[in-house]
Amino acid sequence: MIEAVLFDGDQTLWDFQKVMGNALAAVLVELRLARPGPNSAGLEVPDLQTDRDEVARELHGVEFNLARLRTLGFARSLRRLRHAGAGWAEAEDDALAAELSASYFVHRDRDPALFADTLPCLEALRPRYRIGLLSNGSRLPQSIGLGGLFETVVFAQDHRVAKPDRGIFAVVEKEMGISPQAAVLVGDHPLNDVVGAKQSGWRAVWIDRVGTGTFARPAGHHEEPDAIITSLHQLPAVLARFEALSGSG
Repeated sequence: MIEAVLFDGDQTLWDFQKVMGNALAAVLVELRLARPGPNSAGLEVPDLQTDRDEVARELHGVEFNLARLRTLGFARSLRRLRHAGAGWAEAEDDALAAELSASYFVHRDRDPALFADTLPCLEALRPRYRIGLLSNGSRLPQSIGLGGLFETVVFAQDHRVAKPDRGIFAVVEKEMGISPQAAVLVGDHPLNDVVGAKQSGWRAVWIDRVGTGTFARPAGHHEEPDAIITSLHQLPAVLARFEALSGSG
């Protein structure tokens, strides 16, 4: 019997790529004002994200705090400017990186960017299932209009273990008092959401929002989603089918 339905956040419930891009564009304006010149004028949004991603790869399994990673990413961008002859002291750049990071998160959550099917789906499921958020991200539901909808909210950064690691799924099971067989994860990421859930004994529903048409198994893995949907409007029927299959077994 299915008791709990957990949702990934980014690209599942909201358009994170949109809000991230807009937030970085706003911060880039602030950076150029603080560090004027041809070098900063040549910086683009993808450069800022590349620096952050490189830091995250280097600190994988060591640093889980997303605000800290974002700050270190901005610090790397500023260091690149300094090495190009911008002439600012390292301590000044570190202070600016912290300011830019704080500004980024304010801009990021200014636009909830919820998909049109998010709220209708959550409201439809709440009378029947226990609902939770299981995310490698950090957007607080109450900051984007989803406060009070989730029984449990589990962020990887708070437990120093991230999807697809079995450990983060065990955190949910402990918090909700459920078995793996009673849980379903809905998410867009083939490795983090589908492989992670399946290897943890959960059912996995893959949401194909970009319309790829077929599920591409991550290299080295054989796991497949229990169902594929293109909209959360399809989820209640999928869960009903799971329930029917469980009852017939």
